Order: sequence, then C-alpha cells, then structure tokens
Amino acid sequence: MFKALMNRSAGVAQAGLIALLLAGAAGSASAESEWLAICSQCVSPTIFAKSGIGTANARAEARITRADVQSWCASWQPDDKSCVRQQLAAEDLTRVYRATANCQAGRITPIDGKSYTLAGVWDGSDIGRGRSKWRDAAGRMVGRDNASGGLGISQQWELLCPGAGRGGNAAQANPRSVVGRPLASAAPLAGQRVPAAEFAVGQAVQVRYGREWVRARVNQVTQRVGPRGPEVAYDVSLENGKRGIVPSRMLRPS
Repeated sequence: MFKALMNRSAGVAQAGLIALLLAGAAGSASAESEWLAICSQCVSPTIFAKSGIGTANARAEARITRADVQSWCASWQPDDKSCVRQQLAAEDLTRVYRATANCQAGRITPIDGKSYTLAGVWDGSDIGRGRSKWRDAAGRMVGRDNASGGLGISQQWELLCPGAGRGGNAAQANPRSVVGRPLASAAPLAGQRVPAAEFAVGQAVQVRYGREWVRARVNQVTQRVGPRGPEVAYDVSLENGKRGIVPSRMLRPS
C-alpha cells in the first residue's frame, strides 16, 4: 500500500499504511504493487518496468502516480482535503526513478545514483534486523537510520536481487526470511522495552485504510521508533493490492 519499508512526528502515527517501504503503490503498479523506497515519509514511486531481476544487470524504473499520492494522503492526512492537491504540486509525476544492481557482485546503484557495496546484514540492536547493510564508494558504512537511508537501499536491493545475500546465503539479504521472525527474538531498540507483538506472521487481519477497514495478511513483524518510542510494526499485504508497514493501532483481528 502506499509503499514505504519502515516508519512513514504525528505523521508517523498515521504512517500506518505506508511506511518506508511503501508510501504509494497504487495506480499503474503491478499486481504486487511494487515500488522503490525514497525515504521513510515520502510518497514512493510505483515500478512500471523491470528487467534482469536476480542477475548482474538487474534494473527497475518507477514513477510517482496520482494514485500513489491519493493513497499516501489517505493514510497520512485523511482529514486534509487539500492534501492531494498540495502533494501533486510538490511531486514531479514525470520523473523516472531508476535503480540497478549487480546481484552476483553485491553492488547496487539505487535511486540516488551513487554506488554501494554489500557489507553483510544488520544485527538486532536497532531497526532493520537481518536486512542488508551497505558501504558507500568511500568505504563508509551507510547507517540504518532514516537520515542515512541505509534501509531504503536495502529495499531496492531486495527487489532487484531477491534471495541474493552475503556469501550466497539468501536469508541474509531477504528480510522476509529473517525479519519475519517474532519480534520477541529481536533486541529492544536502544535498550528500551518494546511492546509485545499482537499479531503473527501469516495471520489474517483487517487494516485501517483511510476511513475503511480492509482485509490483509501479515508478512513480517518488526520494530521501529514511533512517535511515543519503540513500537511493533507490521508489514501487511491488503486484498486491494496495496502493501504497507503499520503499527498495531491500525490493525484488528479479521
């Protein structure tokens, strides 16, 4: 759903259906509503072309669509009637976002146009446990915080090179096989207590989507820093084709 991977201020409270890995996967998106992550609180562009996935010449191209903006507004600012108009004025709907990767060599050029080299996977001491981590061209580790954008690179890598990891271990680069474990197995954020997970991977749920509740299924259970501190977050796929990362307050049993 409005795509965005992990925590899309008060806004994050609504980030519900559209965090970092999601912010806007509608309109011209594929049936899986794939996208490229820009930032944790951005409208993410929907992919319209892919080639060479999983190879040395993997490539994806995406654009932000009106439907992406509408989805983002429905989640982040559902009561702001001017949201769509303002966001459309702020976004360039003609811009093409491109990401490429050499899956065999562990190299990626995400949408920022810079080159990064795979450097293993993140531990459980903070957000992003089990996801790929990266070094820039100068050899510096790219942080997993929102400002550094390391997990945005991870999202693009996981899309371009599904199953490709350090030393050929698919689980090391695929967060669906690692981060999808129950949160209880992960270390708390900054030593703080994280609430227990209320829903499990694979569970059928209903997700708050604008003013409606839509049936969905939990793909992953992870943790992030919310407006009130550490919180559990759920990667969910909705039956309407959207996908997003949402907090517990935006879910209810199906």
